[in-house]
Amino acid sequence: MNKFFKILLLPALTLLFTYSCKKDETTSILKTGAAVTQLTASSTALVLDSTNAANTNGITLSWPDINYGVTVAVTYTLQIDSINDDFIKPVNVSLGNMLTTSYSVLNFNNLVISLGLVPGISGQIHMRVKSDVNQSNGLVSSVPTIYSNVLTLEVTPYSTKPKPKYPVPDSLYLVGDASPGEWNNPVPAPSQKFARIDDNTFGMVIQLTGGKHYVLLPKNGDWSHKYSVSDVTDPMQGEFIPDASKDIPGPADNGLYKIIIDFVKGTYTVTAAVAGDIPENLYIVGDATAGEWANPVPVPSQQFTLVSNGEFSITLPLTSGKSYVFLPLNGNWDHKYGGNDKAGGALLKDGSVPNSNTPAPDASGTYTINVNFINYTYSVKQ
Repeated sequence: MNKFFKILLLPALTLLFTYSCKKDETTSILKTGAAVTQLTASSTALVLDSTNAANTNGITLSWPDINYGVTVAVTYTLQIDSINDDFIKPVNVSLGNMLTTSYSVLNFNNLVISLGLVPGISGQIHMRVKSDVNQSNGLVSSVPTIYSNVLTLEVTPYSTKPKPKYPVPDSLYLVGDASPGEWNNPVPAPSQKFARIDDNTFGMVIQLTGGKHYVLLPKNGDWSHKYSVSDVTDPMQGEFIPDASKDIPGPADNGLYKIIIDFVKGTYTVTAAVAGDIPENLYIVGDATAGEWANPVPVPSQQFTLVSNGEFSITLPLTSGKSYVFLPLNGNWDHKYGGNDKAGGALLKDGSVPNSNTPAPDASGTYTINVNFINYTYSVKQ
């Protein structure tokens, strides 16, 4: 009986061995070293135009299906990077098994600007396709990743920023009998110098005398140019005009007001402000500074300078891995300002400051910190 069983078992083992050899043989012919794909573009030199922003075929990219020698599931990823970064942190676009993709003019313009290209100036970006073989469960297998050729594109993007109605001056000042400095020119600065909010907008919080007037000056002490109005208008909002004949009317009542000047729309807006929104002084305290957490802080080394109405600046050494906050009153912990980003961002107050501290930059060094109380932001730059 045992002899008969052994005779039956022998062919089965032979068949199993033969199948295993064939399975191994199938796996062994997966060609990775010879597998290649070639990335091409509908154009490698593009001058993008805002008038064609809605065009969905601004650029089309394609590549042939990669040949591994056997049927496998392949996932393609388009990688895009600036020419200077060499795919260290590329933009990765997962495309599944697709062999082509297109960008609209608008989307491609936004992409290349995010990679550092400057509007109106020709620049270069790199592209390549990454191919990965997936297992039957969808996970990436141990088969090595295959990369296509690196494609270099020359691209001239256009600006997506709004075009101002009038040329934007480098600075802006307020002069007039509605202001504390009255019609004296030069005006008292920085108290009557507007803070810069963005490329096209200025802001100020100032005490105004009711029923009086003012104009805006691009240069302090210079009457040759001004921004004013051509006729009597709403004191709380309106359109300003370069070198117009009439002064801008101030609010009817005495009070503290916030004035926003928008050069895109060519408008001014005036709203009531709350006392204390902008501190008279600002100090920095924390173990990231030389004075550490000692309060009062050493002055003047840890006291900010008022550079424009509502905007403070300081340059000092900061220690990495530490933290700090801003104080409106030296030696007083009742109020503080700070943020949650090492490079700057939204300015937070009191209990809203995360962990009660603002993180210092990653590397120790000398930094300039700007704090803007008009739009409640701060920035930290080396």
